[in-house]
This record gives sequence, structure tokens and C-alpha cells, in this order.
Amino acid sequence: MKNGVLLDALEILKLLSGKPIVVGLALIGAIFTILPNLFSRKPTGENFTIDNDSESRDGTRPSWEKLANKIGYWLMGLSVFLFIVAGFIVDL
Repeated sequence: MKNGVLLDALEILKLLSGKPIVVGLALIGAIFTILPNLFSRKPTGENFTIDNDSESRDGTRPSWEKLANKIGYWLMGLSVFLFIVAGFIVDL
């Protein structure tokens, strides 16, 4: 019974660490981290700064930008983790 459960877990990991899923998670994560910059106000001569043009005057970013960045980085981190798992599963 334990071997059956172990094989099922390995099969699930093989599925999750497949190239389409790993690359898809990385791309979706990258899109989520780019979204705040795409939708932020356009820089003009008066409000143009190189470091962070989407921050307000008090230095805080809107909550949707923070959430989009967190989701994006979590997805990219998950993609990296599954890429590492794929490297180990190949040896099994």
C-alpha cells in the first residue's frame, strides 16, 4: 500500500514538474510582476523618476500593485522549485 501511495506522489510530481507547467508558471508570474508598471501613471517631465515612478508622494504603492507583485513572485518561485524537483525526478 505504501509503495502505491509513493508512486502516486511521484507521478503527481512528474506531472507538476513538466516543462509546460514550469514555463507556464514562470511566464504567468512574470506577467503579474509587469502589470503594476504597465498600469501605473505615465511619467512626464514633472513626475519622472528612474527608481520608482509608480509610488505616491508618501512612498507607498497601491495595494493591488503589492498583491500583483506578491502573486508574481510566488508563481515564479514555485516555477523554480518545480524545476529543481524535475532535476531530481529524472534520476529516479
